Amino acid sequence: MTSTIRRPAILRTRHGRRWLAGGLILLGLAVAFAYQARPTATAPDDRWLHVQPQTLENHLGLVGRIEAATQTTLAAPFEGLVQDMAVAEGQRVERGQHLLTLDTTQLNIQLREALAAQLKAQRTVQDMQNWPQGEEVARARRAMTNAQLGLTDTQGKLADTRRLFERGIVARMEVDALEQQARTQQLDLAASQAELHAALDKGKGENRQIADMELANAQARYQALQTLHAQRELHAPFAGIVLRPRKQEGSGSVPMLQPGMRATQGTPLFELTSLERIKAVSRVEEADLHQLSEGMPVQITGDGFDGTALQGRIEAIGVQGTPSEMYGGGTTYEVTVAIDPLLPAQLQRIRLGMSARLAIVTYCAENGLALPAEALHQSGEGSTFVIHRKTMHEASRQVAVTPGRAVPQGIEVFGMEPGYVQLPASGP
Repeated sequence: MTSTIRRPAILRTRHGRRWLAGGLILLGLAVAFAYQARPTATAPDDRWLHVQPQTLENHLGLVGRIEAATQTTLAAPFEGLVQDMAVAEGQRVERGQHLLTLDTTQLNIQLREALAAQLKAQRTVQDMQNWPQGEEVARARRAMTNAQLGLTDTQGKLADTRRLFERGIVARMEVDALEQQARTQQLDLAASQAELHAALDKGKGENRQIADMELANAQARYQALQTLHAQRELHAPFAGIVLRPRKQEGSGSVPMLQPGMRATQGTPLFELTSLERIKAVSRVEEADLHQLSEGMPVQITGDGFDGTALQGRIEAIGVQGTPSEMYGGGTTYEVTVAIDPLLPAQLQRIRLGMSARLAIVTYCAENGLALPAEALHQSGEGSTFVIHRKTMHEASRQVAVTPGRAVPQGIEVFGMEPGYVQLPASGP
C-alpha cells in the first residue's frame, strides 16, 4: 500500500528533472546562438570610426582690402576748351556714357594745315611719277637743244670762213673769233647736258624716296588729327565712378573741371574707377609664400559685406618683396585676387577700400579619406597601417596605408577603402 502511494511521486520527480534538463539545454542553445549572431568579439573599450570620402581642403587666411580691378585716368586728347560737362565728381556712369565735350577750334586749324601739306606732298609725288615729262626736264632739254643748234651753226660758219681765209678773202681774225665762239658753245652744250642729267636724276633714287616719305608723314599727321577730332566727345570706357584726378607730387590740389577751362593735351580730366570688376589685395609672409600659386581659388568675406561670400582666384603674386620695419619681421609679398563678376545686389554692398578676409584654398581633394593621427600605427618594418573593416559585421584586418598631408579633418591617407577604422581604447 505504501509502495503504491509513493510511485507516482517518484515518477513526477523524474519527469521534472527531464523538463529541467531540457530547459537548460534550450537555454544553452539560445545563448550560443546569440553569441554567434553578435559581431566579432572586440574588447569592451575599442572604438570604431566610420570613414567616408569627403572634400579635404587646406586654407591659408589673409587680410586685405577691396580695390578696383581697373582704374584709368582720362586725359585731354588735344588742346582745347571744355565746351560742356555731362557728369560730376562721384557720379556713377555706365559704359559708353557721355562725359564731356572739348572745343575743336584750334584743332580745326591744325587739320586744315595738315590737309594742305598732304595735298602738296601728293602733288610732288605725282610730279615725280611723271618727272621725265615734267617742266624742269623739258626746260633742260630745250637748253641743251639750243646749245647743240648754236654749236652746229658756229661750226658751219667756221668751216666756210676757213675756206675763205685760205683764198685770202677774209682776215685771220675772223677765223680766230669763230673758233673761240665754237669752244664757248661746246662748253655750254656740255653744261646743258649735265643739267639735263641732273634734272632727270631728281625724279628717281633718293629724291623719289624723300617725296614718298613726306607724303606718308603728311597723311599720317592728317589721320592722327582726324582721330583726335573724333575724340572731342569723351565717353566712359567702362562702368564706374568719376573721381577727381589725383594730384602729382609737389603740385597743389587739382581743380574741378568747369566749362570754359582750357585743357592742354595730356591734362588729366577724370579718374574712372571700374565697378564691373574688383579685386582683393593682400600681403603674404615669405614663410607661407610656397603654399600659393596663381589660379588658386579664394573665398572673400568681410565685415562691411557680412553675409556675402565672394569667389575669386589668385591673379598675381608679387616678385618684389617689402621688408618689414620690425627687426626680424621678414619680408611680405603682395597677392592680387581677381574677384568673379558681382551680382547687382552685391554691387550695392561692396565699396572700394573695404577690409576683406581671404581664405585661400591651398589644397583640395574632392573624395579624400582622412583619419585621426591616433588611428595610424607603425609596424616593425616602418610601414604605416590601420585596423580596418568594411562593415561592423566583418572581421577586422590590418591595411597598409600611405599618409598624406595634414588637413583639418586629420591626416589624409591613401590605399584604404571607406569603412570603419579602429581607434585606441579611451582612457578610464
